[in-house]
Amino acid sequence: MPSSATDTFLIVGSGLSGILMAWELEKRGVDYEVWNSGAKSGPESNSATKVAAGMFNPVSFKRCVEVWNAREHMNAMRETYQSLEHFLNLQGELFHIAPIMRVFPNSQYRDLWSKRLNDSHPVAGFLSEISDDCPQDVIAPHGFGVVPEAGWVDLPLLMQSFRSNLELRGKFFEKSWDFATQTPPKFSHVIDCRGVGATQDFASIGLKIASDHGEILTIQSPINTHGMCVNRVKWLLPRGNSTFKLGATYTWNVTKSEPTDAGRSELLLALQPIIAPHVFDNFEITDHVSGLRPASTDRRPYAGPVNNLNNTYILNGLGTRGVFVGPTTASHLANFIFDQTPLPAEVRPARFFKEQ
Repeated sequence: MPSSATDTFLIVGSGLSGILMAWELEKRGVDYEVWNSGAKSGPESNSATKVAAGMFNPVSFKRCVEVWNAREHMNAMRETYQSLEHFLNLQGELFHIAPIMRVFPNSQYRDLWSKRLNDSHPVAGFLSEISDDCPQDVIAPHGFGVVPEAGWVDLPLLMQSFRSNLELRGKFFEKSWDFATQTPPKFSHVIDCRGVGATQDFASIGLKIASDHGEILTIQSPINTHGMCVNRVKWLLPRGNSTFKLGATYTWNVTKSEPTDAGRSELLLALQPIIAPHVFDNFEITDHVSGLRPASTDRRPYAGPVNNLNNTYILNGLGTRGVFVGPTTASHLANFIFDQTPLPAEVRPARFFKEQ
C-alpha cells in the first residue's frame, strides 16, 4: 500500500537531505517532524551543509562531460530552490546564477573543449565557445570556456531559515534516532537523512558512507571576475561585496572535521597560477571552514527502503554534488513512497546490500 497524506513522517537529520525530503512532504500536505541529533561532537557535528559553498555545475571538468542526468537535475534543482525561496519569503536570496569560467590548463584541454562543441557531444549544450578575452586579473594563456548555467545556493541561509520555519510550527526537535531505536508510536514512517551520522548503521546493512572532508576559505579581494566563478584545479566563487569563496579540498575517511594549515596551503597554491600576482598577494583570508560530505562508493545517492525495517527509508550519500542532484533524488523517493513509482536503479540502496 502506498503511503497517504494522513500518515505522519519522522525525518531524522536537518542538513540538505533532510530539508529536501521535508520539502517533498510539505508540497504533498503530509504531516511530519524533523529531528536533529544536536550533536556537539562526532560526525553529526561536522555537517557539510552548514559551511558548504553550495555550488552547482552540470559539467564534470575532468573529462569534459555532462554530469549524470544533468538536464533533469538542472530543471528540478531550479524549480525546487526557487519554490523554497517563495515558501520562506527569500525571493532572490537562495538561488544564484554564477557562470563558471573554466581556465584551460593546457592546449590539449582546449582542443578537447573544442572537440566537444564540434562533435555536438551531449555536454555541448552546457558549454560556451572558447575565448581568450579573460578578465585582466585572471591568467589564462590557453584560453577558457564558460558554463553559463552554473551557480550556487546559499545553503547556510536555507538551513537556518527552514529550521526557523519548522520551529515556529512545532515541527523541529533536538532528538536522536538510529536503526536500533523503535519508531515512536505517533509516526508511521521514518526517513533517515543523517549524512555521515548514519555511518555505523549503514555498515550494518552493507552500505558504506565515506566521509569526504572538505575545506573552504573566504577571501576579501577587489579582483574582478565579471561575475564568474573562476575554475582550474580549484574554484574562486564571487559572493558579492568583494567577497569570494575558495574551495575545495577533498580528503577521504576523516572522522573529525576541522580546518588545517595543509588545506589552506593546498587551496592557495592551486589558485595562484591563474591570478595576477599583485592581486593574489593582497588576498585577505577572513574565514576558514570545513565539513564532512557524505558520499557513496559509486558517487550516486542512496534513496529507498531499508531492508528489515518496516516503513523506514534513507536519503543519503549526496556527496559533492548534493545541491545539484539532491532535489531530483528526494523527488524520486517521495514518488516511490506515495505513488509506488519505481526508483531509478542507480539510486536504490539494494545495489549494495550484502544479500544482493
